[in-house]
Amino acid sequence: MKTVFLMLLLGLAGQVDYIEVSADRLSRDPAQYIGVPIKLKCRFLKEDSTWLNDADVPRPSREYAGFFVEAENRIFAQLFYPRSKAEQLKRFERGDRLIIYGKVFSSRFNFPWIDVDKISEGWVIGEEPEPVREERIQVAREYEDFVSARRKILEELELDDVRDIYIRQEVLIELLIEKGVFTRDELDRELLLQKVRPTPVPYIDLILEPEKR
Repeated sequence: MKTVFLMLLLGLAGQVDYIEVSADRLSRDPAQYIGVPIKLKCRFLKEDSTWLNDADVPRPSREYAGFFVEAENRIFAQLFYPRSKAEQLKRFERGDRLIIYGKVFSSRFNFPWIDVDKISEGWVIGEEPEPVREERIQVAREYEDFVSARRKILEELELDDVRDIYIRQEVLIELLIEKGVFTRDELDRELLLQKVRPTPVPYIDLILEPEKR
């Protein structure tokens, strides 16, 4: 409650600082957040006009677009975005990760009715433009292809091939040591560091998370 009170004071002072809210608290007690600038991590579901032109909580369709999102297995259906910005909604697909910024203006039916000020793409600080998102997904897919190809090569290797690779590797190491590129101690020290250092492998399942909801 102290946080909400502080945000109201900041709003009166002309400062807008959105506080992150959990879907659980927002859905259980929406009245607590009326007039408070909030941000909510969610997934886009669809555009929808069901709650536009409502008689008791008017948001005319000529001025607003409505849309649904899902957060923490809860559906938020009373979201309103200015018609002048509504073209942005056209590029979202079901399941896309968003952060919405806005204010709860009503708690009718014990639902949070939210005027959305802006929408950022991705669950990161700041906005993630579509080209950045596409590049991130492409990199993840290329890495997945690389891992798959490497696994296939290892599966197809014969014992003699593995022995040949090992011998060639040892010959190359001895040659590099003789040429003074590095010493045996430096090689052993680096190998030891590699064993204790965590491998920087992207969490592919998270990056390429399939639509679950």
